[in-house]
Amino acid sequence: MAAERPHTFETSALGAAIDAAAGLKLYPDFPSAVRSMTRTGKIFEPSLKNHQLYDELYKRVYLKMYGQLKPLFKEIKEITGYPK
Repeated sequence: MAAERPHTFETSALGAAIDAAAGLKLYPDFPSAVRSMTRTGKIFEPSLKNHQLYDELYKRVYLKMYGQLKPLFKEIKEITGYPK
C-alpha cells in the first residue's frame, strides 16, 4: 500500500485552518473542508527490498533490544520517577 505525504509540511496550521473554516461554516461540513483544503503531495510506493531489510532488522535485532534494555528502562524510572 502506498503512503501519501500531504502537500504541505505545515500540517498543524492546515488542521487549525480546516477547523476554523468548518467552524465558520465556510464549508457545509468538516469532510468538505478537508477535501477542499488538502491535496496529496508525494506518493511513496512500497519497496520489497526495503521491506525485507527492515523485516530482518526487526526480527533479528529490534525484538531482542527491548529485553536487553528493560533493566535500563527500570533504572531510568527509578532515577527520574518517569513514567509513573
